[in-house]
Amino acid sequence: MEIKGDEKRLIILLLFFFSFHRFYNLGFKELQMWDESLYGVRAKAIYYFNEWIDQTNYAVGGLYSSAHPPLFIWLTAISYKIFGVSEFATRFFSALFGSLTVILTYLITRNFFDIRSSLLAIPFIGSIYLFNFYSRQAQLDIPYIFFITLSFCFYLEFLKGKKFYLYLSSIAFGLSLMTKIVVGFFVPITLAIFLLAMYSIGKIKFKEIYSHLATLVSIGLFIALPWHLYMFITHGEDFINIFFKFHIIERLTEGVEENIPELGYFYILNQLIVQFPPSILVFVDLIKNAKNFKRIDERRILIHSWFWSEFFIISLSKTKIPSYVLPLFVPAVIISSICIKEAIDKKEGTFPLSLLIISLVWSSSQELRNAVKEVLKLNANLNSVLITTLFFFSMPVIFLVVKSIFKKLEVWEFAKFVYATAVAVGLFSILKTEFFIDYGRYVDGAEKICNFIDNSKVDTVLYLYTKHSTAGMNPQLTFYSYRKLSGSIKWMEIPRGERQTIKDYLRKLKNPIVVVERTARDLQDRQYELELTRQFLVESGFKELITVKRYILFKREAF
Repeated sequence: MEIKGDEKRLIILLLFFFSFHRFYNLGFKELQMWDESLYGVRAKAIYYFNEWIDQTNYAVGGLYSSAHPPLFIWLTAISYKIFGVSEFATRFFSALFGSLTVILTYLITRNFFDIRSSLLAIPFIGSIYLFNFYSRQAQLDIPYIFFITLSFCFYLEFLKGKKFYLYLSSIAFGLSLMTKIVVGFFVPITLAIFLLAMYSIGKIKFKEIYSHLATLVSIGLFIALPWHLYMFITHGEDFINIFFKFHIIERLTEGVEENIPELGYFYILNQLIVQFPPSILVFVDLIKNAKNFKRIDERRILIHSWFWSEFFIISLSKTKIPSYVLPLFVPAVIISSICIKEAIDKKEGTFPLSLLIISLVWSSSQELRNAVKEVLKLNANLNSVLITTLFFFSMPVIFLVVKSIFKKLEVWEFAKFVYATAVAVGLFSILKTEFFIDYGRYVDGAEKICNFIDNSKVDTVLYLYTKHSTAGMNPQLTFYSYRKLSGSIKWMEIPRGERQTIKDYLRKLKNPIVVVERTARDLQDRQYELELTRQFLVESGFKELITVKRYILFKREAF
């Protein structure tokens, strides 16, 4: 279908906004406490100390954070060379890859499926809150998702008979392996499932499966292996234990850092629908097309293979955090966009669009989700029962309303309404979560604390941390304190509640700075314990000099 001039300009405008809005106020203070600062510290190790290959000596927790491949770290260091060290420079490439992923999702949907479907794909992928949030964080997730998406984009070109694109797909796979530990293997796993499906219906020969996968894996490993071998030779068994045992095996089988959600296997499904309600249509599309499997376009099978291979692997993992759902968004957007467009064109959309509205209701109400959860656990009060009952009785009403609208409106009118609604909801979501919010809540005060430390003549910092799974490691303070990063100041970390140990150190140390970490829980159930720590330090001759959101800095009054 040909796009007119005005429509082309509208597409360009929408594509520009939904891609590049993530650069708005990208340098908001400060780098956050954990992963952002972890990778920022490694990039600063390159910037200040030229440690391009291995940043373990400077990385927070050593191999704990330096075992991740360095491609994004290298790019961040280059960003520092261009823009200087800042929050904006640290997040720049994550935002850029986020923008490029939006454009790539649009191009895949348009070039390989349907132009009209691609109009939905733009606001869909461009306004998913979790996707946008992580593309404004200096983390590895969005960059590796971009390279995986790029790999599949090139492979789709290869399916059109352009043989050279298999090599480009393999290179993109290799770059994904150089971005985050083994997650790039979603590419060959997906292709193996896809190729076996094609083999089962007689569309390819077995030797083609071997040829495609062998080319992809060999080129990908050729790109990724040198760095991994260097780290193994340098660190030996320690690297293997962190890389495979902790980051892969334990995350899959045990659940690390207390990230085992109550929903278990259904956590990813719930997160997917909450974050992107149209993803429910992936399930509808699978059922619909399974009946005519032999006649389905092979490109559609590839996108489904992409979604389902990742969905099941991530769902089966014991460790689950919100970011684990991120790789599912691109294939979910492509499939749901196509599904909606086909439902409207064929006037067979009563059921899928009704299901979409129900999914939107579910996504928009935490109270509803809590009520249903309590009912299912047989632990509900009267309010939860009423909310759940109302929700289930609303389903047939929604179905009848959608059916009525379908009868009254022409196809093109309904299509315009759906497109306009998708854009309006997307714009509202972005304005609400990125433009009209208080960025002050992201300022922990780490930079202020670290400036004081770096400008002081004190040679020791005693850091009193709250008990949590990462045992005192604080990459945020390492990022903002050059003295801590470089090791030119002695930095001692002790749990906040171990008062006798703290007292022993204070007796030995001549002139330390004491930094007390505090968290949101200190405003609730741990407030009393924090006040005891404060009182203890005052009685030990320390004065509270700086109080910020996350930290309190004390120094001896005599000095």
